[in-house]
Formats: sequence, C-alpha cells, structure tokens
Amino acid sequence: MAHYRYLIIGGGMAAAAAIQGIREVDSTGSIGLIGSEQDRPYQRPPLSKALWKGEPLDRVRIDLPEQGVELLLGRTASVLDAEHKRVVDDRGAVFTFDRLLLATGGSPRRLPWGGDDVIYYRTLGDYQRLRAL
Repeated sequence: MAHYRYLIIGGGMAAAAAIQGIREVDSTGSIGLIGSEQDRPYQRPPLSKALWKGEPLDRVRIDLPEQGVELLLGRTASVLDAEHKRVVDDRGAVFTFDRLLLATGGSPRRLPWGGDDVIYYRTLGDYQRLRAL
C-alpha cells in the first residue's frame, strides 16, 4: 500500500497544473497521479493543431517536476473510501492519501451507431490511431 501526501485522480492538464501548483508551496510532499491513459499528462489543444502540422509528439507533453511525483498510468480508480482516505485502483492496488484531488476531466459522448468505425478524437491515443489511417 503506497501513501501519498497528495493523490490526484486524473491525468490531464488540470492534474499537471495541480502538480506544478503543489510544488510551488510544497517542494517535498509525495504526489501520486492515477491516470487512465498510458501517456504522461499533455496539452490537448495541439492534438488538433500542431501535431497535424508536423510538430513532434514531445511538443504536447507537459514537463512535470520529477522529484516525489509517481505517475500511475493506464489505471483507473475504482473505489474511493473518503472516510479512511483510501483509493483502490482497477488492478487492486491500494493507495492512501492526506489530500485528494479529483481531476478526471470529460469524455466524448458516444453515438448510438457506428460502433468501432467512429473515432472519438480526444486523447493522444486517438490522434495516433487517426494518424495511422
């Protein structure tokens, strides 16, 4: 069971901004980030602009402080026990925290038709799938 001073659920721009803000006031507190995507936090606007103009993928990634930040990527929080300050992820790993931020963002509304033939363009993975076509 890992313990973090700050635990963030969500791996987008808000989570990255929170990490940077935390580091401005607390340079040593441990930070854990549980994110469902496999990629580090990145900026979404360049997905529909800069990358299509040939900019490298590194252009969209957000630089995060390395010290004391653990990225738990490709995971989702499945149980939140606020009373005991505990989160369980989809792999069964248990995390405890002193402070918790829910920064889960949004997801596109799924259409009732089209199935796998419809690409919903929101994530870096979506960009890569569309680019491969």
